[in-house]
Amino acid sequence: MLSSIYLKTLRDMRGLILAWGLGLAAASAINVIFFPTFQNLPEMVSFLKTLPPVFKSLLGDIDAVMTVEGFLKMKLFNILPLLLSILGVSQGSHALSGEFERKTGDMLLALPIARRRVVLEKFAAVATAVTVVAACIAAGLIVCCAAVGADVDRGYLVAATANGLPLTWLFVALAVWGSYALRRSRHAAMLAGGAVIGSYVFETVRIISPDLAGWRVVSPFAHHNAAVGFAGELSPEPSVVFVALAFVMTIAAVVAFNRRDLRN
Repeated sequence: MLSSIYLKTLRDMRGLILAWGLGLAAASAINVIFFPTFQNLPEMVSFLKTLPPVFKSLLGDIDAVMTVEGFLKMKLFNILPLLLSILGVSQGSHALSGEFERKTGDMLLALPIARRRVVLEKFAAVATAVTVVAACIAAGLIVCCAAVGADVDRGYLVAATANGLPLTWLFVALAVWGSYALRRSRHAAMLAGGAVIGSYVFETVRIISPDLAGWRVVSPFAHHNAAVGFAGELSPEPSVVFVALAFVMTIAAVVAFNRRDLRN
């Protein structure tokens, strides 16, 4: 086992990182390629404007959707934390529990490394993995926009993609906490995965239900979605909050690991 848990964990995930990075980069590029066809269908705007209010609320500003920034926000940026969290939660939930299930936990703990370092390096490795995947997505968008001549600022593409990371890191931190606080990796995955899917479903229902409009403050995806405007404007405040919460959750994972009796 490598002395650096961070590098060892990244090495173990290299295949997943490559597959997810290339796959999501290609999927993102397809959205850019498809946009000119979507934009050149004026009847599409008329059709969208005739949709019931429930569907209009899901789409947002219909006129803005006809810009490449608005189209990418609707098709990609709004759901990016959901996509990245699938990878992050699956790996974070195995941070410790998975080691013992693979019979490598004793070897890990035999290293002269403090428990807090084990937690921090495991989290950092998974967070790095999803960050590399996000970088692949941004690169795919930039290359494809240049190839098709789409007039989109590269800085916006990078920033809008990076905006999906803080919420993803928060879900990863929750999965890591579950891996150290619970006894089975599947329980940690169910906890963090349920939080991801539940948050996304809640936001979808909240958008279409007037009775839930006031619950926006407790919806992580609402804050994430609001940070990237249809016109390309960006707001960093939600990202700062998500990073702070991810830090707190990671510290909670350190505390949970320090208190855990590994003999049972």
